[in-house]
Amino acid sequence: MSSQSTSKLVYESPYSLADLRAMVSEHFSVVDAFIDVAGTPTFIITPEPVKAKFKGLTRRLSPLQLFPVLRSGKTALVLKVFSKPPVKADRKGLSLILFAVTLTTILIAGYVLWIGNRLWSEILMPKANPYLQAAIYTACLAGIIGSHELGHKIACSRHGLAASTPYFIPGFPPFGTFGALISLKSPPTNKDELFDIGVAGPLTGFAVVIVVTLLSMALGVPVSEVQVKSLEEQNLVGPVSWPSSPLLFLALFWIVETLKIFTLPQGWTLVLAQVLFAAWVGSLVTFLNLLPIWQLDGGHVSGAVLGRKGHRLASTIGLGVLVVSGYWFFALFLILLMTASRHAWMAAEPLEDVSPLSRWRTVFFPVILAVLVLSFVTPPG
Repeated sequence: MSSQSTSKLVYESPYSLADLRAMVSEHFSVVDAFIDVAGTPTFIITPEPVKAKFKGLTRRLSPLQLFPVLRSGKTALVLKVFSKPPVKADRKGLSLILFAVTLTTILIAGYVLWIGNRLWSEILMPKANPYLQAAIYTACLAGIIGSHELGHKIACSRHGLAASTPYFIPGFPPFGTFGALISLKSPPTNKDELFDIGVAGPLTGFAVVIVVTLLSMALGVPVSEVQVKSLEEQNLVGPVSWPSSPLLFLALFWIVETLKIFTLPQGWTLVLAQVLFAAWVGSLVTFLNLLPIWQLDGGHVSGAVLGRKGHRLASTIGLGVLVVSGYWFFALFLILLMTASRHAWMAAEPLEDVSPLSRWRTVFFPVILAVLVLSFVTPPG
């Protein structure tokens, strides 16, 4: 999950209005320049394609510890220049400590899951090392969550944006973690960058969920039809079905069966390895993050694609989906955060929101919705 800081914007710089006008004029046709009532250098520029020019101006001002913000006015474009707010240094020591603690809590959760599952620890693999099984679970779940944050980090680096070190959050069994957080230290330049940052984390994590799901099949144990019936009578096994399991699982199982990647003797059934639970948690993380709500990853995406009004509607729909599907507590938590925020119901905004989202990103948006649908699961129990 990513977040964006929303510090109050001010202008404190030795550069005069004339100096700034000269810099802005290198990229735009300036109609007027003045200092507004808040003391902010403001420039009225003629309407024109601005995406490339604005990025050029941003690069021009960045070494001066300044950044521009561009918005549409009634008859022209309005550009303001602000000083960069102070950026807090990464607490890398804390990040490493939290990462180590989170690995430990996931390992504990994996151990508890293994010894508490009679199907695996007593029937299918009684001689298996529980610590090794817990380590496999830890690698899978930490890999999913870590890849999610790595996706955000790579997207930020690709666009030259500063982002914090990921901070992992330890938790309790059965998950062992509450995920991780990464925050933007500088806002995205335009809608393209906002879109990329929003989708990079969930898509990277989703790819690893696919790998872990396939791994659960590779590590699974074939059992005979007679044994399956006995296990079903003891409520130790059951079919993988939607919506308690994501559609992704069913789709992957169908693909594997159709392509005959794994083959079983007639009358035998594959009992999937316990790491499937790590893939289930990863699907849940992907689903929740891709919902088009406020400052979630999906909120960044919907803000870039749908604009401010569309984002508000999408947030309302997303909260409704949470409530209807049983995640009412998470919905309430988000509503409380949104109510307490100075920017309630608003998506993260790029420095320049005048130019439209690139065409291929708009075309790719249905793929993001498909990933959201494939990842949907109802709460356990």
